[in-house]
Amino acid sequence: MRDRGRCVLRVVGLCVAAVAATLLGACGGGAGSEGAQTVAAQPPSLHDDIETCASCHETIHAAWQMSRHAQSWTSETFRVASDNYRKEECLPCHAPDMIQKTGLANEPLLRDGYRSDGVTCIVCHQDAASDEWKMHGPYEADSPAHETVQNDSYLTPDVCASCHGHDAEFNQYHSWQDGTYGQQDFPCQACHMPQTEALLADTEVEKPLRWVGDHSFPGSHDDEYLKTAAKVKLKVEDGALVVEVQNQAGHFFPGGAFRTAVVDIIVDGVEVGRLEYSYENENQLESGETVTLRHELMEGAAEATARLTYYKYVVNEPGTGLVQSEVGFVIDESSLTL
Repeated sequence: MRDRGRCVLRVVGLCVAAVAATLLGACGGGAGSEGAQTVAAQPPSLHDDIETCASCHETIHAAWQMSRHAQSWTSETFRVASDNYRKEECLPCHAPDMIQKTGLANEPLLRDGYRSDGVTCIVCHQDAASDEWKMHGPYEADSPAHETVQNDSYLTPDVCASCHGHDAEFNQYHSWQDGTYGQQDFPCQACHMPQTEALLADTEVEKPLRWVGDHSFPGSHDDEYLKTAAKVKLKVEDGALVVEVQNQAGHFFPGGAFRTAVVDIIVDGVEVGRLEYSYENENQLESGETVTLRHELMEGAAEATARLTYYKYVVNEPGTGLVQSEVGFVIDESSLTL
């Protein structure tokens, strides 16, 4: 069982250590300690103890543990894609230092240690100019455990752009900015951090409920969520079968490398057409974009189906490369009788 008072005790302990060090220095170490050296107070470790955050923010921490952020370094897919962590350009966003160090929306630095924790609370919220626990977020909050800084930037895509706005393979930010959602200032958080009324800290039950974002960050790994990303529609027009594929996501679709969206056109049980959309094919759909495919119908055709299937890349059996999964997830399907 976690010690819910741990985050408070940690800060208090640091204050006690600082006072003790000062007294020792002033008194020469106390009776019988001639020659003893002054012990300097140590600043709190900011990356090595995510459980400190969990002791007060248990609900948020539990959601984060289910996220791809928590698995960003330990994912077997990433290990293989990064050539066993040898591709240095891939590493900073999978084990970033505090994004406040380089500034929101700027590419982060790779942190020195504790990389297996992935993208943590400290990465996104910790003030980089302070050696103490000092957290930025969208609300003013009076916390007994740490100082808080109300920062409106946490309601904007600038936070997300730190890692999702630089690498061409996963630059969802600029795709969002150029698309319909960006033009309407509809931020990433609206879709990827849906809000519910909850406590900011589970331990502070006397505090008012706030609108708190889902820190599991639902996305393409969530099948039900994925169903909202794109739609397929089938109709007959001037004797031809017309398939419309619409990207309903706030950024390009599919949303990055190592994933493929496939449209299959099936007439009377036989596949008569297929088109693949992917980063690798350089034909991702922009936000709000609709593409139209036409197929001439044979006389006597009775039934047609258009199926949109989403495929992820998975680690191959030897564990040395990535291959497209043989089994995909059907996002949408449209059928009609001819």
